Amino acid sequence: MLKWFRKSFLTLLALLMEPVPPPPAGDSGFKYLAFPQLDIPVDELDAALARDLAAFNEWHAGAADRMTVRGETTAIWESPLAAEYPARPPLNAPEGACSLREPDCLATMRGNEQAVREWLQSEAARLDLAERALASDHLASPYPLAIDAPIGSFQPLRLPLNAIALQALDGDLPGALDRACGLLAAERRFFAQDGLLIDKMVHGALIDGAAGLVLGIRRADPAAPMPASCTEALAPVVPEQYLACGAFKHEFGMVATVSRQLDGAGREGWDPRQTLIRWTLTNERLMRGWNATHFAPMCSDEGKAAILAGDVPSASFVPTDYASVDFWAAPISRILADVAAPAYDKYQHRLLDHAASLRLHQAAIAALNGELAVDAVPQAAASPGYTFAIEDGHWVLPLKGVGTQTADVLRIAIPD
Repeated sequence: MLKWFRKSFLTLLALLMEPVPPPPAGDSGFKYLAFPQLDIPVDELDAALARDLAAFNEWHAGAADRMTVRGETTAIWESPLAAEYPARPPLNAPEGACSLREPDCLATMRGNEQAVREWLQSEAARLDLAERALASDHLASPYPLAIDAPIGSFQPLRLPLNAIALQALDGDLPGALDRACGLLAAERRFFAQDGLLIDKMVHGALIDGAAGLVLGIRRADPAAPMPASCTEALAPVVPEQYLACGAFKHEFGMVATVSRQLDGAGREGWDPRQTLIRWTLTNERLMRGWNATHFAPMCSDEGKAAILAGDVPSASFVPTDYASVDFWAAPISRILADVAAPAYDKYQHRLLDHAASLRLHQAAIAALNGELAVDAVPQAAASPGYTFAIEDGHWVLPLKGVGTQTADVLRIAIPD
């Protein structure tokens, strides 16, 4: 009875994580970021992506035959395109180039303009691909939801950020501001779409960098007219877009794919070993349920409400009790569900950091524009769960995300 009740509970948790959010409408720009390591002409990208996708789907269909009982694969996917097109060199940025999440790109690049200029000139092809990607409706991948599926490379998106900053430092502030707002608007559009977790995190980082660039350019000439592109870029933050649950459903879906593949191993024909494993050591439904426990606290209605109030539910990992009913019901599935299960709440914290950061950037820009009193910025930029401080002429926003690659605080100079 206990085992039946536990299985029913886990099934309900799995249902909470389904279905995966539908793909966005419109044309995907994924092809522009799919093969940055290969020199593929732009007019051949559609055909190249179609061939690669067909080859991967055929390879992926045989995944169960390559899988060990521990869910590990005995082979790694290799794109057939690597034999058809020449390779491009790695995207190596020079000193002074800005990262995706650069707090103040103008300050970082100043004094290093020539090195960045030469770098951008050498990366003209990748810069063109990145600009095309930003002009797309979305960047959703057409590949199946699988752990070994190819993902787009987002590093080329730092090229437009650097190109815009260089344009500003070269003196074209109006043109740079228009492009910076266009970059911020595009990234906010992509961020609002519930894609993979890595997509969500990268777009959040580039929103930080783009917002900082808009602020820096605006600070250089606060009396200039604001271009129309800034209206969308600086639209109010929509809190629901910063919930991680949609991205977590994709993470859940990838593990569910592994679970189904493992369950399907050896079903064709008669394989006593696989049959024994399936009946005594693995269970596809239980594995999905156990995996769902990593995300459920942040995907329930109560969890979402708490997150929007600034209180992220804990998703701390609890080691399996190897003497428990859980473990002996399906030992291999229980182990697989626990392997490399991170504390997913840290990703939700980082998304809330992005929301708080954008609110502060927007309020600071409004103050520069004369639309908001400087003293009113902390209230206008308030985010649930965050507290501002004023130190040495700066607004200081402590950040909560664990594992950030930049400072754990955001500092923005208060205008005179």
